[in-house]
Formats: sequence, structure tokens, C-alpha cells
Amino acid sequence: MGDDSSRSIINALKNEWSLFWDAFQKEEKSESEELLTEKPEVMSLDQAREIAKALSEDRKKINQKLESLSKEIELNSAKLEGLRLVGGSEDDTIKRIEELNDLGQVMAVSLAKLDLKLRTLREQENALKEDLATS
Repeated sequence: MGDDSSRSIINALKNEWSLFWDAFQKEEKSESEELLTEKPEVMSLDQAREIAKALSEDRKKINQKLESLSKEIELNSAKLEGLRLVGGSEDDTIKRIEELNDLGQVMAVSLAKLDLKLRTLREQENALKEDLATS
């Protein structure tokens, strides 16, 4: 694979990461986060389902970004192996692989936090269902 295709993948990933990072670094609480902190009695079942759907979509996007990141790490690892075989300079490639690994760790932490929110929401949703069933 040529350097041009690697650069285009890298640029696309950088753009995606930038959008991802901006979305997760907002200072203000989103409506779904505020609802998640409320008691189940405050949230309707429809609201819980809507929030769960949004969180599931976010989870899907993060997983897709992790897959892209993994592919880029594989490409850079193959490039590194080639550089080692021909005795080329490895510094930039090693640095990029380390950056990608750090990025992957940040994304994994974000995914874990999102999973926790989703689990909490599912518990609240189940409590709402039980309340409706006993009413």
C-alpha cells in the first residue's frame, strides 16, 4: 500500500477523531445525561427507549472508530516491518503507532463509560416497566 493511501486513511481518521473528541468533551450536560441522573419515576418509558437508542448509536460509532483505528495500527505495523527490513528510519512510524495506541485507550475508556450509562439506563427502563406492570 502506498504512502498516499496511508496518508488519506490517516487524515480521515484524524478528522473522525476530531469530531468524536469534540462531541465527548462538551462541558454542559446533554439532555440524555440529565435524564440519566434523574430517578426512574421522572423519566417516561418512551424517554428511556429514546435515550437507549441514542446511546446505542454512540456505542456503534465508537466501535466503528475503534475498528478504523485498529486497521491503521495494522497498516503502520506492516510499514514498520518493511522499514526494518530495508533499514529505513522507524521513528515516525513508531511515534504514530504509539499515538494510535493512546487514542485507542482513550476510546476504550469512553466506550466503557458509555456502556455503564447504557446499563444504568436499562436498569431504569426495567424499573419503569415493573412500575407500569404493577399499576
